[in-house]
Amino acid sequence: MDTTVYRIVIEREDDVYMASTLGKRVADDFGLNKSQQTKLVVSIMELTRNIVFYAKKGELFIKPIPSYGIEITAIDQGPGILNLDQILNNRIRSKTGLGLGLSGVKRLMDEFEITSTADLGTRIRAVKWLNEGQASRFG
Repeated sequence: MDTTVYRIVIEREDDVYMASTLGKRVADDFGLNKSQQTKLVVSIMELTRNIVFYAKKGELFIKPIPSYGIEITAIDQGPGILNLDQILNNRIRSKTGLGLGLSGVKRLMDEFEITSTADLGTRIRAVKWLNEGQASRFG
């Protein structure tokens, strides 16, 4: 099984589609079912669109983890998210993206971690498990 870690530089809308297409291919090759694939791809699109709209440039990493799932990590050096708690609790809605926002990514994925610092950027790590309902080995 291919466990290559894929890195996509995100700067424009075209990069959003490239990342989502690659994520779909990796998810299909890795054995995620159609529902899991859709959740992963929508999450990739949301995270990468956020990079384009808010940070202007960043990176997305797609990492298959054998017998576990697919990890995606979005990293940028943008302005950071000042009202993170409000955003994650749907008290503030995104004006861009797919309308799901970060709270949607949190719901769609099986694991979700975010760190964001003003003027330094944001790092989001999320995992879609290979077997839905499995317990996280990370926490």
